[in-house]
Amino acid sequence: MPHGFDTYRVFISAPGDLERDRQACHDAIAHANETVAMPERVLLVSVGLRENEQIAGSRAIVSDNVRWSTYFIQIFQDDWGPRDLFRKLFLLAVECRDDAAMPMREVVVCLKAAPNETNADILAFRKELEERQDLRVFRYGNPEDLKLQLADVCSGWARESIESRIASAKNSLEIGSASGLVE
Repeated sequence: MPHGFDTYRVFISAPGDLERDRQACHDAIAHANETVAMPERVLLVSVGLRENEQIAGSRAIVSDNVRWSTYFIQIFQDDWGPRDLFRKLFLLAVECRDDAAMPMREVVVCLKAAPNETNADILAFRKELEERQDLRVFRYGNPEDLKLQLADVCSGWARESIESRIASAKNSLEIGSASGLVE
């Protein structure tokens, strides 16, 4: 039975050692749903896998889930998981966002503080992410900071989705009225 909600998928990409941070993302999405989205019959639906091994073993399915998502949250500290799979998912999300035929609207990167990191490759990639102009990058120190920042982001996504739905409905009414189908 249809539920009557417009749904928008939010893919959460986070290596397994960032479980508390991943949960902060789920909490931020739940907050946006409760306060902004659900009263307007919109729902942000979180997707993603919790274990690195699940992603490695189901890469094609996971990649399809990224392609079907409207929003993408990448959490990064100092590890891209086995065989850099999380980096590959991130790059796929950016590619999808840049393809007008795909539903992806935005990719967000959340960089957890890594004050003791000394690996030159990790530090260089963190710097590269921070300097990107084509996506929002948030820095945070703990899961609670992440939750607060993402609550605003997810609420914004919910508002944009509501506005888009209203504009689409209004446009449909105007087209129907112009063609004489609606009085």
